[in-house]
Amino acid sequence: MQEAVAWFARLRDLDASEADWLAFIDWIEADPERRLAYDAVEQAWVDADEDSPEDRSENVPGRLKPANDDRPVRGARRRWMYGVAATAACAVLALGVWTQTMRPQVERHATGDRAETITLADGSEVWLNRHTTLEARIGRRQRDILLGGGEAAFDVTHDAARPFIVHAGDRNVRVLGTAFDVIHQGERFVVQVERGRVAVTPSGAARPTDLSAGQSLRQSGRGAVSVATEDPETIGVRRDGILVYHEARLAEVVDDLSLYLDKAVIADDAARELRFSGVLKADDEVNVLGQLEAFAPVRIERASNEVRITAR
Repeated sequence: MQEAVAWFARLRDLDASEADWLAFIDWIEADPERRLAYDAVEQAWVDADEDSPEDRSENVPGRLKPANDDRPVRGARRRWMYGVAATAACAVLALGVWTQTMRPQVERHATGDRAETITLADGSEVWLNRHTTLEARIGRRQRDILLGGGEAAFDVTHDAARPFIVHAGDRNVRVLGTAFDVIHQGERFVVQVERGRVAVTPSGAARPTDLSAGQSLRQSGRGAVSVATEDPETIGVRRDGILVYHEARLAEVVDDLSLYLDKAVIADDAARELRFSGVLKADDEVNVLGQLEAFAPVRIERASNEVRITAR
C-alpha cells in the first residue's frame, strides 16, 4: 500500500516521464495485489474529495479563504479531480498499450508437397520440410515454437534475453542462438545440431541433455535416448534433399522418405530392422527408390498412393 501511495503521488506530477510510466507498468503487472492497492489509493482520494463539505477547506492550515468566496477552493478541487481523472485515463491507456505489446506474435505455417523457408518475427530462419506444421509465438521474454509434425531446420537469431524453445509434443529443445534440425514424426524424435549448443528434454526425462555442434539425439516414443556424433555438414544438406546414413535402421530411412515423397512409405518389420549406410538424393521418387533398392537388400513396390518395402 505504501508503494501504491508513492506511485500515485509520483504519477500525478506533471513532470512524470515516459520512463516513470513504464516502470509503473512493470511494477503494477508483477503482482495482482499491486493493482488492487493502487485502485484503493486512487478511490480513497476520490472518495475523500467527494465527501468533503465545501467549507472544510477553511480549517486547512496555510490556506486563506476570502469571506463569502469559495471559488479558489472549488478551482483547486476541480484541478485535483482533473489530475486524478487524467492519471487514471493515462494508466488505462498505458496498460492497454503494454498489454498489446506483451502479447506474443503468433505465426502459423504449414507446407504441402513442397519445402519452404520462412523468416520469423525475431529474424530467425526456419526451413520446413514437406508436410510440416509449425506455430511460432514470439514474445517479449520467450520465443516458443510448436512443431506439430514433420521436420524443421532452425537458424536462430541470438537473443540472450529471450530463450528460443522448440516444443515437439512433450519434448523440447532450448537454445539461445544456433542452427539445428528437429524431426517430430509420430513416435520418432531427432535433434541434430549443426552449429552452437542446445539443451534437449526428451520424453519422460527429468533433466535436459546438452548437445553441441556435430551431435544428435534420437528417441522413439518414450524409449531410450541415444546420442551420437555426426558431421555437421551432413546435417545442413538435408535441406537440399541429400540424406546421409551411417549404420542407421532402415526404419529411419523409411520415415525420411515419407517426408520427402508425396505418398506414404511402408516397410515390413524385417525391413525396418535392417541397417543401412549410404547417401540418398531425394529429388525424384524413381531415382531415390532405385538407389535404395540397389544399396539395400530390399524389394520395393510402387503404387499411386503408397510405396511398400519388404526385406529380400
